[in-house]
Amino acid sequence: MINLLREWKLQLEGYSRNIKLFFWFNFVWNLGISMFGLVYNLYVRSLGYEQTMVGSIVGMTALAAAIILIPAGIMNDRFGPKRVISFGLIFTIAALTARSLIHLHEGMLISAFLGGMALAVVSATILPFMANNSTPQQRVHLFSLNMALVMLANVIGIAIGGVLCDFFQFMIGLDEIHSLRYTLLIGVAIAALGVIPMSLFEKSDLEKEEDAPHRESLSWKATWREHKTSIQVIAIFCLLGLLSSLGGGMIVPYLNVYFEDRFEASKSAIGIIVALGQAATGVAFLIGPMIAKRYGEVKSVVYLQLSSIPFLLITAFSANLYLSSGGYLFRQALMNAANPFYNSIKMSYVHRSLRGLASSSGEAVFNLGWFIASPISTGLVFRYGSYFGYAYAFCITAVVYSVISFLFYFFFGKQRFKTLE
Repeated sequence: MINLLREWKLQLEGYSRNIKLFFWFNFVWNLGISMFGLVYNLYVRSLGYEQTMVGSIVGMTALAAAIILIPAGIMNDRFGPKRVISFGLIFTIAALTARSLIHLHEGMLISAFLGGMALAVVSATILPFMANNSTPQQRVHLFSLNMALVMLANVIGIAIGGVLCDFFQFMIGLDEIHSLRYTLLIGVAIAALGVIPMSLFEKSDLEKEEDAPHRESLSWKATWREHKTSIQVIAIFCLLGLLSSLGGGMIVPYLNVYFEDRFEASKSAIGIIVALGQAATGVAFLIGPMIAKRYGEVKSVVYLQLSSIPFLLITAFSANLYLSSGGYLFRQALMNAANPFYNSIKMSYVHRSLRGLASSSGEAVFNLGWFIASPISTGLVFRYGSYFGYAYAFCITAVVYSVISFLFYFFFGKQRFKTLE
């Protein structure tokens, strides 16, 4: 434990001012966004809409992100992350505010589409920003710490969101719709505080170098010729991302509704369960670099993903809230703990001029997969009910995650590509 703390202390001391500001930005941003994410599906249901409406909204959000992410990544590579993140943050706040107030069917779908676009623009800057402001030796720890902070923000935001809903409804005496709506607006207000640290970002040395007058933009044909390996790696990660999103899109957007449908859990209980899942994942992120040091980044990804599948199946078939919650916690921690290694590998194989494209294209296909999977999942629940419908969706996810793990090891376990740093 002492060695672990010493290792993290040395890492923190070596991070740049931009990275430390970024931590503050990402913490408050995710604090607000997690509150919104927990409550919004419940808000839609409180308005009297069926589960299929939740699926339509998730699908519209994912489709919008899939459309805008690659252009956002190209803009990030050309204009730098600060400009892009400023644009995305302002429009996200506006879109989420609209989503909190609009209750008509068409308006909810349109605002979900616009909100998905705006959120995607922000998310497209995350990985390139961290990669441009760090060294290759820092990245596994950096990505792990950032995700741990995101999980901590999610824990707090989700817990507060669930408790606020019940507080407004049962303590203040508001009806369910207004209690959920006020919680949504509080989440948006907290996310807006991210403007403060974001405004203090400075250009990294790498961005200053790339702004030099002598730098020329390459055509797509020249880019392929100069960076063929990077583009091949981006294509592989797009394939893996699409498969991952097809699997995750079957279950992840509906976990809060799952606990309500199958177990009739209260909103506070749902908030606590989901928050504990985020907390478990945060701890896994902090321990993750030790796993990578022992087994290597590639094997760590494969081991963690495969070990999460039994717990996924426990959640799928359990009729007991506590057992299902336990399976959910371990699945969350193990599956998501692989993400920092996954992202570090991606950034190490891709040239710095294509990092925005690498990040955004992966997220684009990820959202495309959610768009495809969301109506399938909600259709299964609608047809087979809250037990077998969710069980089938979870089983499909387990199969897809197994395939991803084997493909990932096939492509990156045998050193088929050379790192570029």
